[in-house]
Amino acid sequence: MFVADHHPLEQLHDLAQATPQKRLWRRIQTVVLAKQGWTAQDIADALGCSLKAVKNWVAQYNRGGIPALHERPRRGRPPLLDPQEDPRLKQRLDAPPRPEDGVCTLRGLDIRRILEQEFGVLMSLQAVYDLLHRFGFSSLMPRPQHEAANPEVQEFFKEIVVEQIDAIAEAHPDQEIRTSFQDEARFGQKGTITRVWAPKGSRPRAVRQIRSTSLYVLVAVCISTGASSALIMPELNADVLNLFLEQMSRGLPAGVHAVLICDGAGFHTSGDLEVPSNISVILLPPYSPELNPVENLWHYLRAHHWSNRAYQDYDELESEAAQSLCTVCFDREKLKGICHAEYVRKRA
Repeated sequence: MFVADHHPLEQLHDLAQATPQKRLWRRIQTVVLAKQGWTAQDIADALGCSLKAVKNWVAQYNRGGIPALHERPRRGRPPLLDPQEDPRLKQRLDAPPRPEDGVCTLRGLDIRRILEQEFGVLMSLQAVYDLLHRFGFSSLMPRPQHEAANPEVQEFFKEIVVEQIDAIAEAHPDQEIRTSFQDEARFGQKGTITRVWAPKGSRPRAVRQIRSTSLYVLVAVCISTGASSALIMPELNADVLNLFLEQMSRGLPAGVHAVLICDGAGFHTSGDLEVPSNISVILLPPYSPELNPVENLWHYLRAHHWSNRAYQDYDELESEAAQSLCTVCFDREKLKGICHAEYVRKRA
């Protein structure tokens, strides 16, 4: 297929990677593959779309470049909830339930009632769920908050961490600064359970192993590129962390300096810690796991890979940890979504 020379291939790659909208990404990726010499049928098979769509997208790009691939506004039914009311509803949902709600957490039916009573909008339950998804909400398991956590300190850290990153950038003017988060998790035979689909009203059974063998998984994720570095070890101490930092340092491209944000565990502040010259460390406030997006990766791995099963020995644990890490971490776009950190995203 002929592809107009609006952009170099490398720039098209970058545009595709920087596009969060799945539909637009598919169209740009179609142009990328066509420019690489793929046939229309091969592109359709790879991206799961029709042959006609592939040809139309390439033709649109040839006529008008990337802007021609954007979807045009479509007329449709006006939303039931006035978009101007969206911030007020989001504020209501972000806050804890009120005493008059009579529940400890808001479910779909409760939100449906709030919309009717407080906003004068009657929606079906499915429309409520669609609205929540449009807001970017999902049904998640909350994490416990330590009683010693200080919300004011956490908010202050969000404000100053960008200044700290900027200061590191000024100290390395000839290098590209990339921000990564690091954390470690224990994975072992003391198992966990996660949600499963089952008939309403039932209480399905799942395996939850209670044994002592375990290992440690260390991961650092660059929030701008989705690149990651991981290490699986039988123990966790300053020597292991030095080995991890050395591995991460070797994996950084030439001309890149990494800002590594992690918690203040003892081995992160040990006098035996050896930080490579192309890495700078910033410590999170105490008792603030919610500021470290790699915590979301542990939740994802336990929800999708590590739970509801038994492991015979250390070798089986290591095999599962390695396989699940490869499955998730090799998909950079997915990893960027899991480890999203809005408070440093603009700088990263």
